[in-house]
Amino acid sequence: MTISRAEAFLQKLVDAPSPTIRQSEVRNAHAILAEELTDLGFMIRRERDLSGKTDDLLIAEKPGTGQNATDPNAFITLVSHIDTVLAPSDTGPYRRMRHENSERVYGAGIIDNKGGLAVLVESLRLFQATTPHASIGFRVVSSPDEENGSSAWHQIYSEIGRRSLAVLGFEPALDDGSVISSRRGNRWYTVDIQGVEAHAGRCKGEEINAAHESAHLITALLDIRDRMKVKFPSEPGLGVSLQVGHIEGGRDRHNVVCGSVTLKIDTRFSSFLERDTFSAFVVEALQRTKEKNNGGSTSKIEFRVVDDCAPFDANGNASALVNSLCSIISREEKMYGRDSIRSAKAGGAGDVNHMSRPGLLVLDGLGPVGGRMHTTEEFLRFETLETRSRSLAKWYPELISWLEEKPTSAP
Repeated sequence: MTISRAEAFLQKLVDAPSPTIRQSEVRNAHAILAEELTDLGFMIRRERDLSGKTDDLLIAEKPGTGQNATDPNAFITLVSHIDTVLAPSDTGPYRRMRHENSERVYGAGIIDNKGGLAVLVESLRLFQATTPHASIGFRVVSSPDEENGSSAWHQIYSEIGRRSLAVLGFEPALDDGSVISSRRGNRWYTVDIQGVEAHAGRCKGEEINAAHESAHLITALLDIRDRMKVKFPSEPGLGVSLQVGHIEGGRDRHNVVCGSVTLKIDTRFSSFLERDTFSAFVVEALQRTKEKNNGGSTSKIEFRVVDDCAPFDANGNASALVNSLCSIISREEKMYGRDSIRSAKAGGAGDVNHMSRPGLLVLDGLGPVGGRMHTTEEFLRFETLETRSRSLAKWYPELISWLEEKPTSAP
């Protein structure tokens, strides 16, 4: 069985255990990636998590040679992660097996996201073989804890986004092979409602029921959600949404007026316009109260945003560029029955969302095709390891030309 350079690197990555919870193993796997990137001329640096909850974030940069080569913003940022949910002890070692009319490879994190890292590295290697001195630089960012949300790095990711000309994510392609041109963002609110407790049978109007206030608030928020769905129509699961994820309060008694309630609210949106419009109405609702007592006092509502993840959408001015990538992949994979690759929207957020900003080209799902993520049967469709690498290497020159012609906009 012939093993290509890309497969050899993938096997090495997969057989190096790196479950998120074991930092020393994550560090060892990152060292394998760093060695490959060093061979390609990248300078490696690491960001520390000062809380000590996770291992280092790996950042590798190779500046471009154009007139903006010294500009810290002149980078195309490629994003992936080294950590996995399971370890080789759970899934068994790397193995390639025949499946129906094709081949699959199996192993811990093979599609999420070590296959993405293998495509990332191989696409750069193939590109540099024909374009050793690109005018725009490349930056690689690899998270040690994406499976836990990469929460330690959100502020750094936002800064990296401001210092990028484009951001490309190497999460797996969708099941049908589509690349991801849009992901929703989310804004999470924790809301504390304070009322006045009283004996439910003897109170005479001095009470302020926090549970009743929460009911008024939820009703108002659902009305806002429904109005936003009319204003911003979309496919189910891909537009504006609002969900109450958690409610708690009161004293767990029938005969005591509820004095306090805490709500956890999830809002989601597909564009910055949707986010800003939606959030303005939500905040307005959170600043209104309806419950009051006979002394004229009202309930008090305090809220805070506990997670703020930006959306991205590569449609619009970049649609021709994205379509070109899909066409290249389609030609590469025609012999495997995937000759109509497209771009598509996805509902969940990823690391690239935290780098998104208005006007920035962001794409995701540039990794290989596979399935059964986070299970002992996680697999990668073997041919896509090579086809996706070749396709991206052919597309990078188009991306660079597009970025050089694109009017510069300040972050």
